[in-house]
Amino acid sequence: MKFFIPAADSVEQEEQAYNGIKAFLGKELGAEFSDRRVYLLRWRHDGKEHVAEVGKTTKFNGELVIAILHVPLCELYLVCTPSRGVLRGMSILVGGYSVNEFVDFDSKEPVMNAPPT
Repeated sequence: MKFFIPAADSVEQEEQAYNGIKAFLGKELGAEFSDRRVYLLRWRHDGKEHVAEVGKTTKFNGELVIAILHVPLCELYLVCTPSRGVLRGMSILVGGYSVNEFVDFDSKEPVMNAPPT
């Protein structure tokens, strides 16, 4: 899957939006993000499986997923939706230990993690 940001009309808009999200959340968290561009994330929280896929609505909060960022230093993922990390508020925080599967843009296969204990 080629990288995209939902509702962006050009590559320039995609990059501007993506970099803006990274700048906002980086400042809020004091975090540095990896260069990975994550397309899909599947994780468990409170005994339930959740999925976030860029361009689709997540059942976690019923909003469109705009971007998924990765913080390698603390193995944390940030799922960004309009009210959680894009237009306002803090993103959905997902600890790497709870991730069962992820797919990066331009990846041929999903990566399966060991199930969380």
